[in-house]
Amino acid sequence: MRKLLCIALLALLPGCALFAPASIPVSQTLPAAAQEVQKNINEVNIALAAAANVVAQDLKDGILTKVEAQAYVDAIKDLAKKSDQTQELLAGGKILDAKNQAELMSAAILALHREVASRRKK
Repeated sequence: MRKLLCIALLALLPGCALFAPASIPVSQTLPAAAQEVQKNINEVNIALAAAANVVAQDLKDGILTKVEAQAYVDAIKDLAKKSDQTQELLAGGKILDAKNQAELMSAAILALHREVASRRKK
């Protein structure tokens, strides 16, 4: 079951830097505003990977049920799709739209992290 969950989490996070270092270099050929947005997108991807790892560990430790874990995986999958869409906006030159989307995703991921962390305290 553990291997299946890990494989599922990997498959559900396309484009996310699941095993990425804490800081991903940003292309210096991008305009300064785009570099900042790319940095935010990278941070979102790292946060998604961290959330997926916590959910997997919490399932393993019995903190979450399979149903609860699946709900979190679904939320992470949705945010991963939005991250990919944000990357596409940036690649299409829509820097402000990408910036706004990345900021919204950061807030959503923070809320998700808090919710998962609160489960550990129960």
